[in-house]
Amino acid sequence: MERLGIKRCIASRSLVAVAALFALAACTTPSTGWEVPHPGKYTLTYSYETPDDKTGRSRITVGEREFFVPGGTVRPSAQSMYLLSHWKIKEGEEVLDIGTGSGVQAVFAAEKAKRVVATDISSSAVETAIFNARHNGFSDKIEVRPPGDLFEPVKAGERFDVILFNIDYPYGPGTEGLWKVHERFFAEVSNYLKPGGRIYYQIGLVQNIPNVQEMARNNQLRIVSIRMDSARRLKRDPIVFVLFRERDIALDTNAPDPDY
Repeated sequence: MERLGIKRCIASRSLVAVAALFALAACTTPSTGWEVPHPGKYTLTYSYETPDDKTGRSRITVGEREFFVPGGTVRPSAQSMYLLSHWKIKEGEEVLDIGTGSGVQAVFAAEKAKRVVATDISSSAVETAIFNARHNGFSDKIEVRPPGDLFEPVKAGERFDVILFNIDYPYGPGTEGLWKVHERFFAEVSNYLKPGGRIYYQIGLVQNIPNVQEMARNNQLRIVSIRMDSARRLKRDPIVFVLFRERDIALDTNAPDPDY
C-alpha cells in the first residue's frame, strides 16, 4: 500500500504541472531506502524508489538533508561520508570543493562558510550540484563553476581557507593511472591556499598511504593528521588527511590554526 500511495502522489502532482523533480522530492517517502554502512557520523540512505521518468534522478539522504542524483553522476559513498565527517569549516571561511559530484560537501560546507566554489570535470555532476545547492537553500553561497579539470575552473588570484579533495583513487589493477590526477593536485594546490590554509584530502585503502606521504614531501606539504577507519563490509579503508603548506607551519605569521 505504501508504494501505491507514492505512485498516486506523483501522478496527482504531475496533473497540476508541478516540476517533475520537485514532485519527486515531495512524494518520496524517506523511510523506503537502504542505509549504506560506513564509519562516518552522517547516515547515508539510497531510496528504493524508481527514478523519476523525466529527470532520471534518484533521492538520496545524507543526515537530515536530501539530494537528487542522476545515473550519470557519482553518488555519495562511504568514502565521501567519511570526508564529510572529518573536515571542519569555520564561520566566514572560503572553501573550494574539488570533485563536488552531487554537491554534498559543498552544501554542508555552506552551513558555515562565507562562500563555496564547487568544481567537477563532469557536466552531469555540475548540473546536479547546481540543483542540490538550490534544493538545500544555498544558491547564494555556493558557486558551481562550469566543468573543468582540477583547478581549471578557479579564477586567477583566487585563494581559499579550505580545499576539499574528493576524487576517485587507485583501488586495484588497472586503476594506477588515477595517481596522475592526484600528483597534479599535489603539485598545484599550494597556489590556491591562503596563508595558513588547509587541505582535507580523501583517499581509501591503507596501502595508498605511502604514495600520499611521498606526494606531500615532494610538494612541500605537511601531513598533520591521518584519520582512518575500516569499512569492512565495503572492503574500503576510508582515510582523510589534513595537510598544510610547510612554509605556513615554519612562519609564525602564517602559523595555521591548530583547531582543524
